[in-house]
Amino acid sequence: MFSNKRIMIIAAHPDDELLGLGATMHKLIKEQGIQTRVIILGEGITSRSDTRNAEYWKETLEKHHRNVETARQCIGYHSVQAYDFSDNRFDSHALLDIVKVVEHEKEQFCPDFIFTHHGGDLNIDHQMTFQAVMTATRPMEDEQVKAVFTFETPSASEWQATCDPRHFMPNFYMEISEDDLQAKCDAMAAYEFESRAFPHPRSSEALKILAQYRGYTIGKRLAEAFQIVRMIE
Repeated sequence: MFSNKRIMIIAAHPDDELLGLGATMHKLIKEQGIQTRVIILGEGITSRSDTRNAEYWKETLEKHHRNVETARQCIGYHSVQAYDFSDNRFDSHALLDIVKVVEHEKEQFCPDFIFTHHGGDLNIDHQMTFQAVMTATRPMEDEQVKAVFTFETPSASEWQATCDPRHFMPNFYMEISEDDLQAKCDAMAAYEFESRAFPHPRSSEALKILAQYRGYTIGKRLAEAFQIVRMIE
C-alpha cells in the first residue's frame, strides 16, 4: 500500500510530527522506501506568554527549530519545512492563509498520501490544520492526493470533552516494532520544551503505553492508530 509512495505530514507544531505517527513513519521509511516531507505550520512556543511576543522568545524559538532537525534525523524524515503561524492562535489568521501554504507545499511535493491532525482535537491549531488540509485536497478531478489520514495527538485528541461527538475513532492501524517506538521516543526527547514527565501524555512512558494499547486492540504487541478520512483507489 505504501511502498515507494510520497507522503506529506502536515502538523501544527514542532513535535506533532512525532506524537501520533513517528514510529509508523520510521517503519515505512526503513522498510517501504517512502519519500517524506514534513510541514510544520506553527512556531509552537509563543502562547506561553499572555500576548504574542516573538522577540521575547527568540532564543527559545531558535533552540526549538534546532530540536526539529534532531528529531527529523531520529525518524529519518527526508525534509522538514517550518512556518511561523502563531502558536495556539491559528484562529487569529484567516483560514485561507493556512490553506495557501498547504496548497503550495502540496504542489511542490506532489504527495500520494497526506497525514494530518484529527479534526476533533481540543487544540484549535490542530482543528484549523485539519480544515486547511481538507480544503486544499478537495476531491476535484485533477487532485493527486489519493488518501488523507488523521493521527491522534497525545495531550490533544484524548483531552477533548467526553460529550464532544468528534472523538478520534481509528479505523486503520500500523503494527510497529520496538525499534520504531524507540526512534519515536528518542525524537520526542529531543524536544526539550515539549517533553514531560510521566504521567503526562507526552512522556516516553505514556507513548509506550499508548503503543501497547493500540497494539493489543488489534492483537499485536505495538501499533499506532489512524483514521482514514478519504481514500481513492
